[in-house]
Amino acid sequence: MVLTNIINNKRYLYRLMGISSFIAALLISFSDFILEFNREYGVSTSSIIETSWVNMPHWRFSTSIYLCAFLIPFYILGFWLLYKLLSKTNKTMALILFILFSYGVIMGSPLIHGLMSMNAIIYKFGIANGFNHELMKLLIEGEITKTILPVFLVHYIITWFIAPSILFINIIGGKTQLKRWTAFLNPLVFLIIGMIGLKIMPCLFVYLTPGAINKGNAALFLLVTIKMWNYSGE
Repeated sequence: MVLTNIINNKRYLYRLMGISSFIAALLISFSDFILEFNREYGVSTSSIIETSWVNMPHWRFSTSIYLCAFLIPFYILGFWLLYKLLSKTNKTMALILFILFSYGVIMGSPLIHGLMSMNAIIYKFGIANGFNHELMKLLIEGEITKTILPVFLVHYIITWFIAPSILFINIIGGKTQLKRWTAFLNPLVFLIIGMIGLKIMPCLFVYLTPGAINKGNAALFLLVTIKMWNYSGE
């Protein structure tokens, strides 16, 4: 009965969609953090293999996989809410963004995140059983990563470069109902800030950069949720 009332009342349905996508993004940001974080560097940008995986407990890898796999579908709700908001001023642009974000997330996020977590498990297991670093590097970087690289590149280019760039340009250009400063609540912007921050202030950004993209998604979903809070139209 409660669920039926929510579905029939679009205002509460949109609120539920926004809140669930926001919470999902926060938890997936945490899943990135427990997979990537190391006090010495935060996130390495020069190597796929992190030798610190050997000292990480297994629960970090498995929990990271579960959080992404079970929660990434809720991103579609957030992107749909973004579509509803942007379509008030430009339906074509809104639809393009919804398709790009949704397709990119579905085709890439669980696969890429799962692979990155499995790489850590494979490396940790291999070293523990007597395989040397060079052999594990040859397997993970030379074989597994090379095989998945086309998917990885397409996923990142579509989802976290093209779509966020279009969104940023339209908001900063005043072509939406959103204030221009909200253009910076954007996964690509958060990623850029995180990577630059690691270079200029590593003592702080070593903790902030892991999961930067999904922190940006959380900020974007929260923005859309707030803007659509009282909206009940079609």
